Amino acid sequence: MVMQSYFFSAIQAQGKFSSADYKRALWMTTRFYGAQKCGNGPNWLLMEHTTPEYRTSFTHDADASANNYDLEGGWFDCGDHVTFGQTFFFSAYLLAKAYSMFPCGFPDSYNGKTYLDYLESGNWDIDGGKPDGIPDLLEELKYATDWMIKATPDGSTFYYQKGEGAKDHLFWVTAGRMSAMSVDSGGEPRKVFKNPNDGVMASYAAATLSVMSRIYKRFDSSYARHCLEHARNAYAYAKPKKNNAAGAGDGSYYGAHSNPPVVAFIVAASEMFKTTGEASFKTDAQADQNQIVFHNWALDYSNTHDLAPFALGSCLGDTARLSQTKTMFIDQYTQSLNSEGICTRGNSGWGALRYPANAACLAAFWAQAKKSAALDTFIFKQVDYILGANNAKQSFIVGFCSGCSRQPLHPHHRNVYLRDDNPNDSAKALMEIPARNTFFGYMVGGTWNSTSYADKITDYSTSEGGLDYNAGLVGALGYIVNKLDPVDTGNFIGIFREKQVNRSRTGRILTIRRIGASLQFDAADQSRIASVSVYNQSGMRLFFRNPAASMVRWTPTCSPGIVYVHVRLENGKTAVFSCCVMR
Repeated sequence: MVMQSYFFSAIQAQGKFSSADYKRALWMTTRFYGAQKCGNGPNWLLMEHTTPEYRTSFTHDADASANNYDLEGGWFDCGDHVTFGQTFFFSAYLLAKAYSMFPCGFPDSYNGKTYLDYLESGNWDIDGGKPDGIPDLLEELKYATDWMIKATPDGSTFYYQKGEGAKDHLFWVTAGRMSAMSVDSGGEPRKVFKNPNDGVMASYAAATLSVMSRIYKRFDSSYARHCLEHARNAYAYAKPKKNNAAGAGDGSYYGAHSNPPVVAFIVAASEMFKTTGEASFKTDAQADQNQIVFHNWALDYSNTHDLAPFALGSCLGDTARLSQTKTMFIDQYTQSLNSEGICTRGNSGWGALRYPANAACLAAFWAQAKKSAALDTFIFKQVDYILGANNAKQSFIVGFCSGCSRQPLHPHHRNVYLRDDNPNDSAKALMEIPARNTFFGYMVGGTWNSTSYADKITDYSTSEGGLDYNAGLVGALGYIVNKLDPVDTGNFIGIFREKQVNRSRTGRILTIRRIGASLQFDAADQSRIASVSVYNQSGMRLFFRNPAASMVRWTPTCSPGIVYVHVRLENGKTAVFSCCVMR
């Protein structure tokens, strides 16, 4: 039986860009994660390197003390070649949570496992890819969770860093070239770090794997079970260390989570309860909820307090904690705006745009959970500024320019230029991104004043990006696409836009119409409807009517996402289709 798919949205929103622009920005900023792949990848930036051996990187990362335990894979942090757990686990969780909140906001436009569609077409723009049945974000995210599974072999072992920042920064070369260099020059086998006195990173590993076990289940149930097994391992490691936090293993770069670090464990426990329904996780989540405080900063990898009340609210159904998410955190952001409407909490001098992006993402989470459009103006403003709707018409995403006057052409990122000659700063200023890597999707750190951005590779505080920089933006863009032009993630054929729902189709047994906030099913050819059933992705029946009538109307009250509708007519004919329900 062929399943037909229809889009159904009961909300509208308006920004400075078209829905196609937002989708393009989402495609680009999502595929960025494929440009951060360490190991066999493939990393799409490097997969056509003129030196074949440099198309992969650090394929021999291992913990020699654990019988050469394989740790190949994972994501690089920024424009460098190290995996830092502080940003890695946090970013992956934010992306997984975004997909779980906005499942109809993330398209399938390319093959995120191999990128062979781009390679075969020779076109690295959006129309050079081909859908492969799995949403792009999930494919990029799976590369991260594949490594998290390796990083959590049991409840007492936890790996959290590969490489050393000081060695990694010695040479401006691609990751593939550096892999072939000496160990003292950043080459492999690199030093790996494990078992920190830290519950934060393991908590976000547990939370990410737990969410992944839910959202990936319909694509690969075996992998989903594997994710949950290792979520339990990460959780077991985190629990006795829930009040502790640690910085980078080599003593530089990333610092420890701010106090109290237990807020990360609250997130993990909440997500584990959502996934398993086991009461012990709910008890753990609630045990420390009174430690949630405002961090006097902004949401980032080391100040994740915002996510704790939201996890309690979204996973445990705690409406008071959902309210706390807004009053304690979001209200601080919406009331801290400059003349260009940008949230100015956080660090104005280093990675400044991660903060409005993260604030927009958190606001989007809350808006979706509360079925409210009250924060849409704030959300759109943060995203629009980053895309280039600002005083200078300055885009802050490498490769994105819709109506902009300027875009970043000199980001601080080694792999994107494909240079292996360790250029000096003068030579770096003259480098150009190869045409194939033009649509990089890298959000640079940027500035809160659009006219003050200097497009210089050596100004890494503003021209560098990172895993955590893009994560909040991807989440906020998913919310916007979710609203303006929701996509079918059900891997079904026969996709119709909402505007086509009102049209009858010759040969079909039903006409489906949107009536206000409802869908109306009208039997064709003077037939009558015997029954209508609606199911969620877990197989739970949400709605049933057996009216023996020519029409049935359904008003969704369920959570956002894909639902499956089965209609049976009295003449025995049936129709089965998926609906992308938005609230």
